[in-house]
Amino acid sequence: MFVFVLNKNGKALMPCKPQKARVLLKRDDAKVVKRTPFIIKLIGGCSGYKQNLIAGMDTGSKYIGCAVVGLGKVIYQANIAIRQNVSKKMQQRTMYRRNRRSRKCRYRPARWANRASMRKKGRIAPSIKSKVDSHLRERDFVESILPITRWKVELANFDIHKVSNPFVSGTEYQNGDLKGYNNVKAYVLSRDGYKCQFDRKGIKHSQKLHVHHLFFRSNGGTDVPSNLLTLCETCHNDLHAGKFELSTKRSKTKHATEMGVVKSQLEKQWLGFEAIFGYETKFKRETLLKLPKTHHFDAVAVCCEDGEWVEPSNTVYFKRHVATGDYQQTKGIRSEKRIPTGKLFGLRKYDLIQTDKGIGFVKGKRSSGYFAIDNILGETITTSLNVKKNMVRLSARTTTLTQLMEGGDSSCT
Repeated sequence: MFVFVLNKNGKALMPCKPQKARVLLKRDDAKVVKRTPFIIKLIGGCSGYKQNLIAGMDTGSKYIGCAVVGLGKVIYQANIAIRQNVSKKMQQRTMYRRNRRSRKCRYRPARWANRASMRKKGRIAPSIKSKVDSHLRERDFVESILPITRWKVELANFDIHKVSNPFVSGTEYQNGDLKGYNNVKAYVLSRDGYKCQFDRKGIKHSQKLHVHHLFFRSNGGTDVPSNLLTLCETCHNDLHAGKFELSTKRSKTKHATEMGVVKSQLEKQWLGFEAIFGYETKFKRETLLKLPKTHHFDAVAVCCEDGEWVEPSNTVYFKRHVATGDYQQTKGIRSEKRIPTGKLFGLRKYDLIQTDKGIGFVKGKRSSGYFAIDNILGETITTSLNVKKNMVRLSARTTTLTQLMEGGDSSCT
């Protein structure tokens, strides 16, 4: 385990051992800047001697792995969970905005057409932008605590057509399923023979046909043909009313498609890194390092040169990106119940606290003072803890939750 050091101007220096950091703090030659990870800032001057540090990143659509290797050791490794609810939050915000316009008040015309963000050149979806920003945010954080010499990033290339059809080759790429159809809906209707695909006895099917999403877009579903099904209007309405259910299989191409966009955006916004292929990472991790498959171990393998072996570390920083705050103020049919969005008993949601039952983040708050506590992995520590007794707040809520784990599992230090 290393302690990260900054000079008096806030520039990153080489890390040190906890023993040396303890001496510097005891002599008042340094002060604590952050506790997780532990960062100190020197008060006086220093030589500023630096060595080669190689940083590596394993990109992803759901998780990011990041590591820094130097002097034959793993100095830093982290596993970051990316937000997956941005699209749902955007739809919820749209619903609230439209609801305000329909209330008994003066007419408020829709103004989505004149928003600058809709006309911005090179605009990408907010959900994809959030994932790209998560990669850049981790890069900026690592560079703020360590003097990185160079970056190596694994950029995956996905053949979306081959994911759904492993045997496609040559001119078959030009003769896909959608060839000859104006859009996806026309293809799905033709594929299903213009008939409702759900057979229910005693029900008269409507002549009007709908195209139904097996996995809703609000839950991460896409518009690929494998996620669409033809239903008549009667069955479609009954399905959404909960009168029956359909067995579904999640599409395999959602995250592959997102990674293609993330890869192109990183190449545009992040200059000066060395691109690594996935087969190189797998070979070094399994053959040379002999490490199990995890995101942070993949990042360690990305850092290593051909034939290089490094001493692994059991210290892993698990991170999770969350929203800036909670803005829903009421709940209930008529918004009769108010939700405390600020502090309750001196705590906000996602504050890191230390209790008799362990260290965790505030997950749920109650006016009685009994809160629910989770760890960084979302695992429940306790559903009812009295925060008015034997509780210490370790850190306030931030957009990046961080918790130190030993061995890469859920046992917190």
